[in-house]
Amino acid sequence: MIERNDWIDTLDREIFPFVEYPGFENRYPTIDMVGLAEAQLDELREASEKLFRIFCKVTEVFQKCSDEFMEDMEIPAGMRSFLHRQNMLGLPTWLSRFDFVFDSRRRLHMVEINADTPCAVIEAFYGNRMACRYYRRKNPNRDSYEELKDWLKYIFDRTYSIEVDLQRGRISTEHPFVFSCFEDYVEDRGTTLFLMQALKDAIGSLYPDNMVVFASFYELGVNPDGSVQLPDGRTAAVLYRLHPMELLIEETSEEGDALGAMFMQGYQEGRFHLFNPPEAIIMQSKGFQALVWSLAHSDRAGKIFTRDELQTIRAYMLPSYFERDFAVQQAAGFLPPEKWIKKPIWGREGNGIQVVDEAGRLVSEKYVPNADEVVQRDSDKVLVQKFVAQPAWSLRTDEGLLNGYLTLSCFMLGERASAVYSRFSPEAIAGTEAYWVPIYVK
Repeated sequence: MIERNDWIDTLDREIFPFVEYPGFENRYPTIDMVGLAEAQLDELREASEKLFRIFCKVTEVFQKCSDEFMEDMEIPAGMRSFLHRQNMLGLPTWLSRFDFVFDSRRRLHMVEINADTPCAVIEAFYGNRMACRYYRRKNPNRDSYEELKDWLKYIFDRTYSIEVDLQRGRISTEHPFVFSCFEDYVEDRGTTLFLMQALKDAIGSLYPDNMVVFASFYELGVNPDGSVQLPDGRTAAVLYRLHPMELLIEETSEEGDALGAMFMQGYQEGRFHLFNPPEAIIMQSKGFQALVWSLAHSDRAGKIFTRDELQTIRAYMLPSYFERDFAVQQAAGFLPPEKWIKKPIWGREGNGIQVVDEAGRLVSEKYVPNADEVVQRDSDKVLVQKFVAQPAWSLRTDEGLLNGYLTLSCFMLGERASAVYSRFSPEAIAGTEAYWVPIYVK
């Protein structure tokens, strides 16, 4: 690390190992912070909580649908039979993140939910505090780490069954709470270890240290009975997995064994709990927003949503369509002359995104360097969503002063809004080039 005498020097690289991200010339954080009014931050959190409740309601509708409908939504075939059940917490995702953008009038619009494997945890729950401390600004995430600890402790208490080794007269650690990812992805490893440490901080010294452990996905095995085996021979009681469910289900061994299917069968039979649960894939699909929008504008809207919920959808969601429904709107002449974004259902990091006009003509396409290295499932279908013209911001980075656009995010700990986070990109559609910009309260 080369010190540059700015606030970024204060970040502990043991906690935050990707400040200097491999393959990128410049440091990941911006030098400047962004100030938001307390009322804007309150609205961001309130909108996130309201949308989460709506999304949970639509997920219940989805879970009652046929496999044919799930196929239409591009849910992997191997996943469908596992999505009709409830989990221990009764929530389809336990840790998620809503993403919003401002329009030209500084109104918030939700553009995405990261329901399955949300990252940026270290930035929001640790890094933002360091920036606010350096600049002596009010931290909007002041209590967020304690909130995270409390939530992880709640998950631990609900999912982990304490066993006693009667021969040794102590708590058994035969089936640990495991945090896992592919460790060669520095951001995934850092995020996974941060969450593991937060749980350890939450439970303190009440339990043996090796009851909560990290294990790389490369080292995990799936036994014939579907249990997940660690290198030391123990099997997981709970597994936090920073690996997309739509990819995990397709995993195979070198011998061609269907590890993903064996893994999910073990989960179905109660061999272990999953964090996030499999149902998170429902919200993670970008087609889910089209489903919410369609239901809210159907004859059934009043039977599914309350008046307040419909108002929330109108206020914060953008018109969103499956491609075939967008074509119907085009043919009927219902679309005003404006831009639309086409997002692959399973796209990540902006990969594959196009901007089109109301006639479907290509306006621009998102360029993602090394796009073939973006870990994502191939998509046959796209979500078409109204494009938002955003206000520009100017911030200092290692590249100098840049003009760009903000994506504002709010983490959800279950149903509760918590830490906020922001990305800054010179491009209107953020991708791997985006910086992290810390937030303070104006």
